[in-house]
Amino acid sequence: MFGINLKQYRQFLTKNERNKVYLRKNSAEGRAIADNKYKTKRRLGKEGISVPKLIARFKNGEEMENFEWSKLEGNFVIKPVSGYGGEGILIVRKKILNSKAESINYLMMNGRVISLEEIKRHCLEILAGKYSLHGTADGVIVEERIKIHPQFLALTKSGTPDIRVIVYNRVPVMAMLRIPTEKSGGKANLQQGAYGLGIDLASGITTFGIEGKGVEVRKIYDFGKKKMIKVNGIKIPFWKEVLETAVKCQGAIPGLGFVGVDVVIDKEDGPKILEVNARSGLSIQLCNKAGLKSRIEKIDDITVRSDEHGIALAKYLFGEKFSDKVSEKEKDKTIQPLEIIKLKIPKGFKPELQKSSIIKQGKHRVIEVRAKVDTGAFRSSIDRNLAEKLGLLSSEKILYFRHYKSSLGKHKNRPVIGVSFWLKGKKVMTAVNVADREKLRTKFLLGRKDLEGFLISAKQNQITPNPSLKKEGKNKFIKN
Repeated sequence: MFGINLKQYRQFLTKNERNKVYLRKNSAEGRAIADNKYKTKRRLGKEGISVPKLIARFKNGEEMENFEWSKLEGNFVIKPVSGYGGEGILIVRKKILNSKAESINYLMMNGRVISLEEIKRHCLEILAGKYSLHGTADGVIVEERIKIHPQFLALTKSGTPDIRVIVYNRVPVMAMLRIPTEKSGGKANLQQGAYGLGIDLASGITTFGIEGKGVEVRKIYDFGKKKMIKVNGIKIPFWKEVLETAVKCQGAIPGLGFVGVDVVIDKEDGPKILEVNARSGLSIQLCNKAGLKSRIEKIDDITVRSDEHGIALAKYLFGEKFSDKVSEKEKDKTIQPLEIIKLKIPKGFKPELQKSSIIKQGKHRVIEVRAKVDTGAFRSSIDRNLAEKLGLLSSEKILYFRHYKSSLGKHKNRPVIGVSFWLKGKKVMTAVNVADREKLRTKFLLGRKDLEGFLISAKQNQITPNPSLKKEGKNKFIKN
């Protein structure tokens, strides 16, 4: 696979492993609802989750024939109730006004003209079970076509882009932007040739891209700018709401522990749910260049307290640090064994510090803390006393507890919290261990997980933090 080494490949979830996960985590009741688009729509609607408006539902040919098709002017989608893989979906843009035509014709999103009689024949094929997941008689639903958000209008002329979010144990573990192409027939389905762009969970910014089942793409065409643009760096609108909606979907359908949620963004109403998939595909790993297996294992045993907690875990554990990205030419990426970091103070919290020690980093309040670089440690760690004084040890800030065995053989639970800090101008949003560093001169340790992209100098440096920090008296954690 492109750009993926053996170590990364071992972190990928295979189809057999995926089946074991969903069979273990997804109940028969949950799968039955997810496999039925009509039941999913009704369930989510009852829970207050926004879904495209239902125009009609046909259980048989008679209902289909009796429907007043002449009232449909356009902007509708026809779907099999129990379809899979995007098969059997017709996306209709508008009715074609032609007084000479004997029959009613419609223009589809892929540019093809289709007659009303062809639409009816397609509905009969759906009812006969041609596109059914289980190969049995099926139903038809007709729903509104979402108005594309302006952000995505320039990315495709063949359909509506959507966002696939994989949710496991109430935590969004991976996401991608799916962009329909002419090749995919206007459908946002990778198996049919759509683009898939990985999304950084922390910032909602696209990272890497593939076409179809795994062909790497670095640029796609922007119809607005009329030129090729990089696949990385596209900001997804309503990102916070997208994650919140995806997590709520898992909670709304009982017995779904591992689920793929397809979200579209309406230009007026924001995120809406297209469908929920209990057997989500695995190509999402390719466009993120990351494995689902390793991410699932990290949060498998964590008790997620709320939807907000689940989203915080996703951002701090799986963020790819694409936010606040700076170019190599603009910033010096060489760091010393000892560095000064700017540690973000939680919004609304009043730390026990003199005002002179609190400085500004953009719109954020921060303090300067001396940190030691330790490539022998995987995860960064912060002194417990420092964490308490900054309000980082409150129950809502603790992501989870990590069990470890001390050098004396005692078993302990160490809190893991989410923090944001700036190192050499680069923002790092990460999860760090809370440890007792009271007797150490440095109250923050930088592990190799948070040093990606930096070069470490072998020469020892002499650094001096903000002079005001040395006069804090009792606050020993910031003294030289």
